[in-house]
Amino acid sequence: MNNLLYHSYLPEDHEHYVSKEEILTGGINYKTKSNNRYSNGGRVKLEETEKLRPVNILDWVDFRKAIGVDIVSRFTKSFCFPVFSNKILVFDGEISLSIYDQAFYEDLKDTDEEALNFDTGESIEHWVKLYWESLMTLEEYNAKKPYPKPEVLIFESVPNEIIQVCEE
Repeated sequence: MNNLLYHSYLPEDHEHYVSKEEILTGGINYKTKSNNRYSNGGRVKLEETEKLRPVNILDWVDFRKAIGVDIVSRFTKSFCFPVFSNKILVFDGEISLSIYDQAFYEDLKDTDEEALNFDTGESIEHWVKLYWESLMTLEEYNAKKPYPKPEVLIFESVPNEIIQVCEE
């Protein structure tokens, strides 16, 4: 099993570019601009997510402070680091995308004709409930690999001392 996690190292002309020096000296946290290229279904409609939060979810699960990562390298160049925390959760990325689609539809259906193409036929509440139900630890995910597109979120900062640049 690969014990590395990956975070995108984007080209300089990308809107979410962060320099190698910034990452290797400051680490990666939820404010790191490259984090914006990752989905985070729990943050889309945060009020709804919190309202439907299961009672057994620990306090450190705060979608406002989550960092997106990949469990396989998806780019020719990435920042990589070993699994260093147990505060890493995996959600079904397909459900997360449905939350984004339905939120877009509900927010813009009256003003943007394109939004009509994003109606999933289900409510945000439906998708958020499924999102919570899809939650599993990284260890559980690695044992089963139930989602073709996992959404992997770390709920603490990645220290700069463990980050390297990995190239394919």
